[in-house]
Amino acid sequence: MNIVIVAINAKFIHTSLAAHSLLAYLDNEEKKHIQLREFTVNQSENLIVSELFAMRPNVLAFSCYIWNISLVRSLVETITKIMPNVVLVFGGPEADFTEHIVVQGEGELAFKSLVRDILSNLPLQQVYKSVEAVSLRDIPFPYENFDGRILYYETSRGCFNRCGYCLSSASTEVRFLPVERVYEDLDIFLDQKVKQVKFVDRTFNCDKQHAIAIWKYLIRHDNGFTNFHFEIAGDLLDDEIISLLKKARPGLFQFEIGVQSTNPATLATIQRSTDSKKIFENVSKLKLIKNIHLHLDLIVGLPYEDYPTFARSFNDVMACRPHKLQVGFLKLLKGSKLRQNADKYGIKFKSNAPYEVLETSYMNFEAIDKLKQVEEIVDLFYNSDGFKYTVNYMIDQFDTPFDFFEALAKYWWEKKYHMLSHKKMSLYTILYEFGKQDDLLSELLRFDMLLRENIRTFPEWMNYQYDNKEITRDSAVHRFTYDVCNVNGQISEKDICVHFDYKKQTNPSFQWQAGFEVLPG
Repeated sequence: MNIVIVAINAKFIHTSLAAHSLLAYLDNEEKKHIQLREFTVNQSENLIVSELFAMRPNVLAFSCYIWNISLVRSLVETITKIMPNVVLVFGGPEADFTEHIVVQGEGELAFKSLVRDILSNLPLQQVYKSVEAVSLRDIPFPYENFDGRILYYETSRGCFNRCGYCLSSASTEVRFLPVERVYEDLDIFLDQKVKQVKFVDRTFNCDKQHAIAIWKYLIRHDNGFTNFHFEIAGDLLDDEIISLLKKARPGLFQFEIGVQSTNPATLATIQRSTDSKKIFENVSKLKLIKNIHLHLDLIVGLPYEDYPTFARSFNDVMACRPHKLQVGFLKLLKGSKLRQNADKYGIKFKSNAPYEVLETSYMNFEAIDKLKQVEEIVDLFYNSDGFKYTVNYMIDQFDTPFDFFEALAKYWWEKKYHMLSHKKMSLYTILYEFGKQDDLLSELLRFDMLLRENIRTFPEWMNYQYDNKEITRDSAVHRFTYDVCNVNGQISEKDICVHFDYKKQTNPSFQWQAGFEVLPG
């Protein structure tokens, strides 16, 4: 018997924790009949079909999510024609293939039951669903190979929040993996020097002592290389935790904090209990530590949030200048409370995955489309590498951060830049064209360029010729007539020399940034 678990990830660098956990939960005799193949949505359907056909499977088990379900449906249509005798199995939140076998809920126990029935030649059920929650301690460490990709890991299941847009709101409790077992698993990641481990716990720090124990362990056993990503509730941090986090190596941790909205009516409606003021206070404290990358999220299209209200939420987040701001758009997931109440809030959304919002009673399509333009500009110039000092300066020239990104988005679309493919250097020119086009803006752009790359030739509009004969591949010295390093205050005219060290990175929150120092005299 040849059973193939098929995972189709959003990117090559991703891995499927669900698929690896299903395989790990099986016993050795069962594993002899199982293979796991991972693909990406960017690969062609023909390639995936060809690879699966060559494996001569008896059973194909697909993991179904909003990012891959369209491709899975297309694959199934082809597979049923060329491999009509193959048994098709589907699991995951998008598994609604009523004509095939479906694994529902937590899959480890249910999938194991299916495999046993197949190997025992028993009649197969239409639906396999475990009647009890799987014990997390009984799921072995999920990975056998470490190939440089991002590895996902969980120390808990369930969520203490009941957010209306999320499927986790259906869970009734949070279950934790014992920390002793977590330590054993972390040792494997650390010993293998995995580049990045992303914890998929819905709210990692919902249990303070659980979070502290793991953070302490990672700080104590840091291998100097691996980065750990956590989704946390920013308002649950306190001075004890922040004092602990000060001890972390720069770059050891990065935090994703879901703000979603700062509008009280919106938060109440989606049943998200969060203290926005406390979040921003703690984010500001974490920024002072300067050793943790901070990624904050907002969602467009929630009930009671119109365009001006979203702009206020945006400005509230930007007031503390996170290292990354993700502007996401509401997705009406199957089974979520907001999907069930979509008509109540006038929410119209796409019929096909990922079921993204089109308009609501509070925000029409034109406004949402305008925010998509703003989101693209935020990603290009704020979240991406290379514009930190210039963009932070330009933001301060507007009444609010949202005003800046809105104006730049308007300029971008009027110039039809969204229709073109841009090299990195052309983006610096566009910022210069959009801005005041003065000497200070020119020098800030040059400073950002040099932080990103040891370049020798500069755009003509910069009017700068580099004549330092001591330049090397890893080092350079450049002169400026403004104190361009001072981004937290008024930038004054001041002749300075800056040494750029391309072997050293002084800012862990921006891994691209070269080390630099202002030379005396």
